[in-house]
Amino acid sequence: MPASRGWGRWTLARRLRAALIALLVLLLLAELALVVALRQADRALANETGRTFPARLAAGQLLTSLVDQQTGLRGYALTGDNAFLAPYRQGLIDEQKARALLDRYVLPSDRARLALLTVDAAITAWRDQYASLHTGAPHGASDNSIQFGSALFDRVRETHRALDAQLASQVRTAQRQADRDRRLVTVVLGLITVAVVVAVVGLQRALQTAVLRPMRHLGEQVAVVSGGNHATSIRPEGPPDIREMGAGVESMRLELVSVLAELEEQQRGLERRAAELARSNADLEQFAYVASHDLQEPLRKVASFCQLLEQRYGGQLDERADQYIAFAVDGAKRMQLLINDLLTFSRVGRTSERFAPVDLEAAVAKAWDSLETQVRQSGARLDLQIDGRSQHVLGDASLLQMLLVNLLGNALKYRRQDVNPVVQVSTTTDGPLVRIGVADNGIGIPDEYAEKVFVIFQRLHAREDYEGTGIGLALAKKIVEFHGGTIALLPSPLGGACVSFTLPLAEAPAHV
Repeated sequence: MPASRGWGRWTLARRLRAALIALLVLLLLAELALVVALRQADRALANETGRTFPARLAAGQLLTSLVDQQTGLRGYALTGDNAFLAPYRQGLIDEQKARALLDRYVLPSDRARLALLTVDAAITAWRDQYASLHTGAPHGASDNSIQFGSALFDRVRETHRALDAQLASQVRTAQRQADRDRRLVTVVLGLITVAVVVAVVGLQRALQTAVLRPMRHLGEQVAVVSGGNHATSIRPEGPPDIREMGAGVESMRLELVSVLAELEEQQRGLERRAAELARSNADLEQFAYVASHDLQEPLRKVASFCQLLEQRYGGQLDERADQYIAFAVDGAKRMQLLINDLLTFSRVGRTSERFAPVDLEAAVAKAWDSLETQVRQSGARLDLQIDGRSQHVLGDASLLQMLLVNLLGNALKYRRQDVNPVVQVSTTTDGPLVRIGVADNGIGIPDEYAEKVFVIFQRLHAREDYEGTGIGLALAKKIVEFHGGTIALLPSPLGGACVSFTLPLAEAPAHV
């Protein structure tokens, strides 16, 4: 029990450190044993592949070179043809190379060294007593001489067989040693594998008991709380650090409960204010609509009677009276125009049809045709740069027509007097949106007024210079935002002003 309580007081980091140290010691011991076994196997393999096996190959090359010499010498002795001496001379060269390799691979301490020296003695006897004497012998050597040379060479073959047998024995010994060392490495690897598996299983069970089970229990409680049951308390278990983490989660839960209660109260307040704001906006739009609609009739009467006064009594009163009447007529007309624009502004989003695909090129052409008088008077030119992929937008056709007429009309209204107006309408795709730019070469808009021009009734010029109520760009902004887009003033590629806005992209309707 005391030991158990002591283990229970260990933190997770301490438990993991102890387990990792034990595993590290086990792996170091296993690595040491594996290194020893691998070094032994490496020595055996090096002895087999680096010395004994190449030595046997070199011995075979030595015999081949001697056979070439004996064959060439025999042919020369029988025929006297010097061409048979070429294999003899090449055999001498190959013999020297093979003998040098044997000196490298057959050590003085090897048992095959004595057999190699015996082969050397047999070769020396064959060469001194026969080969050297017959390399310059005349044609037609005696049969006895040839038989004597063959007997000496047979002695060379016998000594070489003894050398080859000795080297073969060394190769088999090296192979057996290498096989034993490989089996030793296999056994060591098996033991290491078993030890690692046992250690991993033990570590896994320890982690399961000390970490995973408490963490799973804590996670289940946290899942209950995150699922919406914020009143459930967190009761952690396990090592001290996990219990401490659980206590932190419980503290966070309590704080979250407090914050959620406060947020719920704020949300209810926001919903109330949003509802009040929606009602206020609806009432304001209704008031603007009703006010502008109801003001039409009395204003029409005022304008009509002012015009009658001007027609009937113009020139009959003094000059100041005529001026007053002209002021009244002009004011009534401007008031009527202002009310009409206000009525149009208030109707956006109230009486529109359902959104449908709209051919942008056709809509621009129709808007341009509606401005025929201004186009003819100014000599304006329209430059269409509509991308085929962005030709159709999704929206209310009547509102989009109103938007285009407004923007094209502004481009013609605020033109320069020294050049003919050029209006460029371009489109580019921007993901699910189409970005449309209406640029001109007119007088432009200063950068400091880039936001101000979209405010309702905002004017940058005097009425004597440019007619209008200052509601055009505000109306354009409301139409664009009603379609879920944005509008902004950008630098014009033609030197004037450029109004850029986005509309939702629509697929082209199928042709019937």
